[in-house]
Amino acid sequence: MSVSVILVSHDPGLARHWQAALSGNSARLLGSFADLQRQAALAGSVVWLDADLPDLPRGDDARWARLLAEARVVLASANPQRDAAVAWLEKGCAAYCHAFADADTLRQIQDVVASGNVWVGRELMQQLLATVQRAAAIRAPAQPDWARDLTEREQEVARLVAKGASNRDIANQCNITERTVKAHLAAAFAKLGITDRLQLALRVHGIQ
Repeated sequence: MSVSVILVSHDPGLARHWQAALSGNSARLLGSFADLQRQAALAGSVVWLDADLPDLPRGDDARWARLLAEARVVLASANPQRDAAVAWLEKGCAAYCHAFADADTLRQIQDVVASGNVWVGRELMQQLLATVQRAAAIRAPAQPDWARDLTEREQEVARLVAKGASNRDIANQCNITERTVKAHLAAAFAKLGITDRLQLALRVHGIQ
């Protein structure tokens, strides 16, 4: 299914970078948050927002309500910060990333967000998983109900994810391909009714 893509930036260089990476989506280019607000149809769109827009509202501004309710928002900063990433993801953005990330990364983010999932960069994911592990260490061991419907290999992959291992690390440790790792993760997500690695880690560690 085709997803409408809207790029919002006042920086010509950044706009060209995004267009080059995401040109296959026939993206619309806008120059301000005000221009975006004037768009009549946002439902189902993926909106890429330049965090350095001069008229970008504060996070507590009421104008975010309609945008986040209708569109999947990627907030991209030329100087991304961990605390800002957490704050914007909690606000409801589907991704927070470096504005000038390489084209392959931008396309990966677009694919993840367009499919209805949340994209979290590797560094932030590692930090969140470390926090999960620290929280799990002070809890009583939980019964592994999450593992009941998973195959042994899916359980192995899930436990490695919960320890912060990347797909490449898992592939090397299990002597399988990264494609197979992704297949096991997709199967585990479907069986557990979750959508991302952080939710999987929480489930493995018994944290609701």
